Amino acid sequence: MIKALSYVVVETPHLEAWMEQAEKHIGLQVEVVEAGRCVRLRADEKFQRLLVTRTEGQASMGMGFELDNAEQLQTIRQRLEEAGYATTEGTAEELALRGVAGMIHFRDPDGVRLEVCHGLADAATPFVPGRPLGGFRTGDMGIGHVALITEHFDELSHLYRNIFGFRVSDHTQAPFRVEFLHCNPRHHTMGLAHTGGPAKIYHLMLEYNDFDDLGRAYDMALEKPESIGVTLGRHINDHTTSFYLKNPDGWMFELGWASRTIGPNWQVEELQGMSLWGHDRTWLPDHKREEARQILKRLAAQGVRAPVVTNSQTAKASQ
Repeated sequence: MIKALSYVVVETPHLEAWMEQAEKHIGLQVEVVEAGRCVRLRADEKFQRLLVTRTEGQASMGMGFELDNAEQLQTIRQRLEEAGYATTEGTAEELALRGVAGMIHFRDPDGVRLEVCHGLADAATPFVPGRPLGGFRTGDMGIGHVALITEHFDELSHLYRNIFGFRVSDHTQAPFRVEFLHCNPRHHTMGLAHTGGPAKIYHLMLEYNDFDDLGRAYDMALEKPESIGVTLGRHINDHTTSFYLKNPDGWMFELGWASRTIGPNWQVEELQGMSLWGHDRTWLPDHKREEARQILKRLAAQGVRAPVVTNSQTAKASQ
């Protein structure tokens, strides 16, 4: 029933640093809603893709999932309440800030604010990136994907699969338990991971249209090596080439390129690992980092490879 992850809502004590990174490094468009208080970040023609508000308290991140219409919103609200979730209708101010026609919100088992909406509006002006680039891959597939580290793996899996209507893309047990879920052709919109650590936001993936824009973002990150949470690499399942950039609140943006799309005949599989090469996860305990390195070595010895399919290649193939 959910058709896309359409936006992300951030509360941060580091608003100026967010604006600087979003515009100058990532290349998003910053629109000031209230100076020193609230900004919208745009990645395309939509009203917003991230809503970032200053807080004097603890930083937080929530997600906005989109449906087709008001009728579906009422249906999913009923499902949530039958499952024991307390839902709240969005206020007029909240709807205006997000540019949506209708919205409810609730807290997931880890306490993350989830919003379900319909009618995300187009912006009144064309998208103007914060630095020269070829744009972001969004459209009907939404903003990108989010990965959560959860203490309530089975409960979250039930929420996304049985209430929201997501489907399993693939899963793995090593170097930790992960389930990847999709709701549209994007290989996954949600990743749920149980690492043994406390619940937290792991990352938000934003996908560039052009490989060179990813490379330039990595060049900028190399000037501040401490900002890189996961080194450049390529995932084994969605085939994305990416690196992970720490944001001012301590979780990460995965900046990627050329992610795989899937269709109705997709076959779920258990993955041999998380990446084909690279992606050294600096945040993992030493023994888990070593386990991940050994997985990469085994994949290399097997000669495992994956094709690259870009937007331009897809367009040429369809002509």
